[in-house]
Amino acid sequence: MRTQRSVRNVKEAKELFTELSDAMECGERVKVLIKDISEIHEYVELVIKSKLSLIDVEEVGKDYYLVIENRFGNRCVQND
Repeated sequence: MRTQRSVRNVKEAKELFTELSDAMECGERVKVLIKDISEIHEYVELVIKSKLSLIDVEEVGKDYYLVIENRFGNRCVQND
């Protein structure tokens, strides 16, 4: 799994998920620390729009982590 990343708001999440969609190898996972759990629905929507998969949401103390995997991005598309 990649180094953990963090986002403070939805705008940062959109930028990060777009970056991860282009950079992550197929099957690679990353944990993203989110600062505001009340915006979880927006983060989930952004993950899906970025062609990534939300595998889990982990609660560690007062922190929440999105576990994201690249299963459908460009690096997972096979040329026939």
